[in-house]
Amino acid sequence: MILISINNNKCRLQGGAIQLKAIQKDFKIRNPNAFFIRKKCSMERGWDGMINYITDSYYFKIGLLRQVCNWFDEHKVKYEFEDNRRPFDIKPKVPKQIGEISLTGDRQYQYDSIKALVDNNINGLPYNMGVMDAATNAGKTIIMAGIYLAYKRNIPAIVLLKDGDLFNQFLKEIPELIGKEDFGYVRGKDIKWNKFTIVMVQTISRDIKKYQNELTKFGMALVDEADEADSKSYKDIITRLYNCSIRVGLSGSIYMSKLAKDKPKNQNLRSFFGEVLIKITKKDMVEMGHSTPVIVKIHPGSDFKPIKGDFQLEYQTNITNNTNRAIKGLELLKHNIKFGRLPALIICRYHEHINLLYEIYEKALGKKYVVRYVHGGTETKYRKKLLEDFRVGKIDILISSFIIKRGKNHPLIKYIQNAAASDSQETISQIMGRGERKHESKKKYHLDDFMDEGAYLKRHSKHRIVYYKSEGMRVILKF
Repeated sequence: MILISINNNKCRLQGGAIQLKAIQKDFKIRNPNAFFIRKKCSMERGWDGMINYITDSYYFKIGLLRQVCNWFDEHKVKYEFEDNRRPFDIKPKVPKQIGEISLTGDRQYQYDSIKALVDNNINGLPYNMGVMDAATNAGKTIIMAGIYLAYKRNIPAIVLLKDGDLFNQFLKEIPELIGKEDFGYVRGKDIKWNKFTIVMVQTISRDIKKYQNELTKFGMALVDEADEADSKSYKDIITRLYNCSIRVGLSGSIYMSKLAKDKPKNQNLRSFFGEVLIKITKKDMVEMGHSTPVIVKIHPGSDFKPIKGDFQLEYQTNITNNTNRAIKGLELLKHNIKFGRLPALIICRYHEHINLLYEIYEKALGKKYVVRYVHGGTETKYRKKLLEDFRVGKIDILISSFIIKRGKNHPLIKYIQNAAASDSQETISQIMGRGERKHESKKKYHLDDFMDEGAYLKRHSKHRIVYYKSEGMRVILKF
């Protein structure tokens, strides 16, 4: 018999040495950077290159509890719990209505999401944590407010946000859902801690010691864009949320990657949030009428010879500095303009690529259309103005880096050109999300991508086709 002792943050295994050694071994993941770490001699001699998610003392983070129990079940090992968490003196109840907003009917998934958290357990052990894998337009503000209200306003909640536009949206919407008396916020010098507090990650992480006492007062953590929570800024905060036994990550692209290099990131996120509680796909949102459907077309891209052994050189030659590929993109954009598909968003990865496309697109179209570009190097105030002008339709064609791929609300977009050639399923999902917002001016939107040649780029192009198809959308191959 294995005893699993549990607190808000960690669990410990006690029992048979054979079983414990076996599970510890199975909960190791190879560090994808092991070769380079060894080369720099930054690890002790004899390090096996593995990340241990169960320590030599048999501790593990509570988010992995379901994985651990599943392992014991599969290996027919008996176990029991010793729960040292302070119990809630609250019997939660999922609201069906918040003000004038119904959480049932055509938004039944919102009610189901909250109920999945409230009812979550492992063999009868309350386990109120997990991930809500929810696509764009799912209504995260309502879901977060519903979770807080389900626990009858008695458990202080902190909401971690990274996007300024979303923060402003929450400033307006959350008080309308839960009332002004419980609502607080932390951004820059604007600080008002309360029972339901939204915070900008950047503000807290910059001076974490200043805020760490406040962080211990929360019992509920609601994390937006949870797929980013393995970054240092997020981890500095979540590791100090000692008393948050209720933990929810919201993201439409978490745990997507099955690549070996992303296994540690996924397991790190699971260590804090646990497993997916409910999944609401892009296809679901389209079929329910809450998102705009997309038609994806894959066109011939770079046809240069492969450059084996040097991905960066191949990318720079075939994409970043490839004028022929840029002109192909221009022709695709012109075709879509003929059908009235503006505003148009062109996605690139590097500033140099953005500059090339802007020079070509502006020269060809600038006299008739407003063409602008934006990236991380753009001055902050001007960047905000550009994004706002694009959002309201004052800019016809915006060439942007990945800074636009998350959380930006641009419902007018009718055409997206993915010129960036990413190999990340999360990035593809986020790029698609930019066109999914509903608007009366469109019934669908169009997205063009490229099939590039190359030792690496061709494989990445094939991956993207798989990623698009996995979202359940129509994909047309033009090569």
